[in-house]
Amino acid sequence: MSSVMKTLFLNPPSFDNFDGGAGSRWPATREITSFWYPVWLSYPAGMLPGSRLVDAPPHKITQAETVRIASDYDFLVLFTSAVGFESDLRVVRRMKEAKPDLKVAFVGPDVQTRPTESLRASTDIDFVVRGEFDHPVVEFAQGKPLEAISGVSFRKNGQVIHNPARPLLDTAELNRLPFATEVYKRDLTIENYNVPFLLHPYVAFYTSRGCPALCTFCLWPQTLSGHAWRVRSSDNVAAEVRQALKLFPQAKEFFFDDDTFNIRKDRVLELCAKFKPLGFRWSCTARVHSDYETLKAMAEAGARLLIVGFESGDPQILKNIKKGATVEMGRAFVKNCKQVGLLVHADFIIGLPGETKQTIERTIEYAKELDPETVQVSVVHAYPGTELYDDAVKNGYLASETRADEGGHQLPHLSYPGLTLEEMMAGMNHFYDAYYFRPRVVWRIVRKALWDSHERKRLYEEAVEYLRIRAERWRYARKGSPASTPNPASHP
Repeated sequence: MSSVMKTLFLNPPSFDNFDGGAGSRWPATREITSFWYPVWLSYPAGMLPGSRLVDAPPHKITQAETVRIASDYDFLVLFTSAVGFESDLRVVRRMKEAKPDLKVAFVGPDVQTRPTESLRASTDIDFVVRGEFDHPVVEFAQGKPLEAISGVSFRKNGQVIHNPARPLLDTAELNRLPFATEVYKRDLTIENYNVPFLLHPYVAFYTSRGCPALCTFCLWPQTLSGHAWRVRSSDNVAAEVRQALKLFPQAKEFFFDDDTFNIRKDRVLELCAKFKPLGFRWSCTARVHSDYETLKAMAEAGARLLIVGFESGDPQILKNIKKGATVEMGRAFVKNCKQVGLLVHADFIIGLPGETKQTIERTIEYAKELDPETVQVSVVHAYPGTELYDDAVKNGYLASETRADEGGHQLPHLSYPGLTLEEMMAGMNHFYDAYYFRPRVVWRIVRKALWDSHERKRLYEEAVEYLRIRAERWRYARKGSPASTPNPASHP
């Protein structure tokens, strides 16, 4: 490997419409089609001349076509997931059959948390990266031997070798990374990315990495991005925004997909000061800690919507998952958002430790009281590498390691005394029905589509998909058999 290897970065076609791996913190096939950007893959792709980033699901690239594309490359970097791992092994086997000398690296939380098991699952995987993989895969492509690359695990003489861990990237190193949006312009079609609560088309990238919060269920801070909060400079972020506005004049908004955008007030205010003169519309992730002054500055700088994980309306469950926030904080936060004109998309989870039929009802009433613009309700998933998974194994709550059906759709897999898998599914349906089938909410959704044909088309398609999955969830809840219902769970 005396010269740079021709490298393919791949978010694989694990399942049809699979929103997993390189951009999704909650990998699954959504019944209302959603696609996040493969931001993690874009950084090393931007560092290697002659590379290509293929995001198969949103671009409708089949496994056969992916195999054909890979035959033109020397090195494959594949972002896998707990849900898609077995499927990803099958497609790589086909690639190796077509090109036996293809080198393959698997990256992502799933292989990071079980590197030995991943390497032993298939000899087609040459190495895996533990943690941030920006530089390890670039160093390999540039000719550095595996033995000298920190953060990688590989096989040697029948043994699995784990090289020392690599330190997390700091601000100076993050600033030196290429802009993700430059790779999007080169390799992706932004119109193929859709999230129901974001404006379409949208463009997403990160302003920071890591999250100091200790939520027991959250995958990335406990694996890929870490708990250490590391930021790009505000000048660096603003420079990418300015360039992306020129690259994508058709984008209706930008989304800052950090683990949590608003961790520190002074940085939020600094970014807002840089954003305001640019006059663009944006949304971001958030926790409920920001005060009125911060939220007002965000709104004045062009912020439109905040994605907020409220998780539960039960105080004890919030303590159980180490949320670091209270229901009272949630109430004050949403009140302030409404006062300054910020919309809130609220995330809730059914089946967290301590969940009962009564706490589900309490959370539904809490959501109705908050009355955010939209809600998203998930069935709890415990991924290896998280504290939630370890506790579930320890306490006997792990009913199954199977988190998805053959199409990549979510399946409940934690079960508690007094709350069955089927009751969780019924609770999810009841949650959506109780929240969305209220006249004020129906009107709020419909009125946005009255004068916008693009939004009207999206609303119709999403309504059809929602009603279909709603019926399938009810069948699952009544029959209690995952095998009898192929697509029982996901986000509407």
